[in-house]
Parts: sequence; structure tokens; C-alpha cells
Amino acid sequence: MALYQLEHINHSYNGRPVLCVDQWSVAEGTITCLCGPNGSGKSTLLKLLGFIESPTRGKISFKGRRADSYARHIRAGVTLLPQESYLLKRSVYKNIAYGLRIRGDRTEEARRIRQALSLVGLDPVEFAGRSWYALSGGEARRVALAARLVLRPRVLLLDEPTISVDAASAQLMKEAAIDAHRRWGATLIIASHDIEWLEDICHDIVYLFNGSILGQGRKTFIFGPWQRLPAGRVCRQLSEQQVFAAEGAPPDTDGAVAALDPADLSIHSSAGSVPVEKNSLEGWVTRMAMEKNTGRRNISVSVGQTEFILYPDAAVLAKEGYQPGSRAWIAYRPDRVQWFRSGA
Repeated sequence: MALYQLEHINHSYNGRPVLCVDQWSVAEGTITCLCGPNGSGKSTLLKLLGFIESPTRGKISFKGRRADSYARHIRAGVTLLPQESYLLKRSVYKNIAYGLRIRGDRTEEARRIRQALSLVGLDPVEFAGRSWYALSGGEARRVALAARLVLRPRVLLLDEPTISVDAASAQLMKEAAIDAHRRWGATLIIASHDIEWLEDICHDIVYLFNGSILGQGRKTFIFGPWQRLPAGRVCRQLSEQQVFAAEGAPPDTDGAVAALDPADLSIHSSAGSVPVEKNSLEGWVTRMAMEKNTGRRNISVSVGQTEFILYPDAAVLAKEGYQPGSRAWIAYRPDRVQWFRSGA
């Protein structure tokens, strides 16, 4: 049984649509990562999953039962860390204790608060009595996370958890989130621009764009301006000598965005090895990584200012010996390009 099941979700603010999800589910005990550009709907989706807001239309089920926003029996096990820390005007101790007290749970309160502070790398002796206004931005962010961790939620929703914090604070927050998953099996759903971290920890990466779920894994997006070509094609100059051509573009290309799925891309060591039915672009390998949870290897190839993401077979990588700095050719079929529109 899925932990979350979303069906025919539409959500609007003042009549402006911001999220449209036909079907989506999340398994219990997993780590799901939400990727996508700013304005893609990640924060809105997390608010719906945290039952802070109700969808304009559609149904959200939690553990097989339809769930209503603000339902106390559900929200007690689900907590959201928003992008803003929102500390109360009181001491660090009382900020972290607040959630426990409104739940009527003060069992071993002091011990649990000390543990939560330690998890996010803050010395309980030094910080417990400190006032909210005496914290740096990174410290306030870590206190906000500690206030969620002390509740031991079954579901921890994190919206850009490491935003506006230094590298050391970011690393401590990442470790604390993973610790929650390992220690008590918390389901994590994380929205972040830290792609390398997400690839290391996630069981599932979901890409959002313009309020819609485009599928799993990372996407390559190519923005206009677009130039019309014969036979219904369009093109976009990526570099001085590299032109991306595609089919199926909308009649009005203003604001049109082309998207390529990694599964529709292949990498080649020479232009001559590209299949005749595909177009090719010459670029340079910029990054190679392995997703720890899936074991999949990905490779990034830059053509001009555009980075293409692929998941090639391990045998292909081993045979060709690609390394960062290697020259490579990206191949794609112009008729496999997906089209979307930027903006609301």
C-alpha cells in the first residue's frame, strides 16, 4: 500500500493554476526527491503532502484513506520544514519544545531536546538557553530542523533544507535528515537544488516543471528563442557551430521549452558512430557520478551553455573510457522532444 496516493490534483492561487498532478504515489520508508526549476510547483506539492493546504480539486490518500488537511491524527506524524525557518520569539529550548507540548507529550522532554540539538550539530549546553534573535541564519535553520526531528515524525518533508546556510551547516543538516530515515524509518520527501546530494541518497527522483510531474530522473531543458525551419521543425543555436533541431513545437514558440528525457539520449565517441536516424551535438563531458541507492551511472555533457544528462550503459562507459574533459557526441531523435511552456 502506498503511503501517499494523489489523484487528479489541481491547485490554484487566486485562480492561477500552480499544480496539476494526475496520478502519483509515494512508498512508505523511501526517500523521494523533487527536482525542478524555481516556480515548478515543488513547494506547493510539499504543502499539500504536509496537509497544510487542501488541493483546489482532487484527492490525496494517506495510508489508503482519504486525508483532509489539518487532520490532527495525520499531521501528528507528518512535519514540514519550509524554506523560511519561522522561529518563535523565545529561547531555542522552548522553540524545540513547542511541538511536543502542543501534542501533550513531555516525556523525557529535556533529553529529547538535547538529542535533537546534537543531531543538527548544536551543543545543547551552549544553545538551549539562547534567544531566537541571537542565532545566525545557519543556526536558526538547524534549530528549525531540530524542532521537527524532536517529534520523530513518520514523514519528514524538507523544502530546500540547506538554503542560505554555510557548507558546514548544510552537511550537518543532510546528515540529520538521513539519520531520521535510518533510525526510525522516516519517509523523506525533499525538494532541493543540490542535485549531487539527491542522487546520493534518493530512491526516487521526480522532476517537476510548470506545475506538472514530467517523470523520474533529471531532464535536459532547452529554452528559446526558437527559429522556424522547413518541414515543421524549429532550431536553437547552442554554440557557434552547434544547432539543436526538434519537431512537434507548438505553433507559438514564445515561451516554449524543449525537454529531453535521459532515456532518449545516447553518447558516442565520434560523429560517425551516431545512428543515421538521430541528430548529434558535439560537446564535452563535464561530470560523471553514480547514484548510491540505484547504482546507476550518469554523465553530463555540455554543449555551449546547455548540459545534457544521460544514463548510459556501464559497458558503454567502460568501453569508451569517458572522463571529465573527454570530447563526446550526444545523439537524439528530433521527434522524441517534449514541449512545455515556461512561466505560469
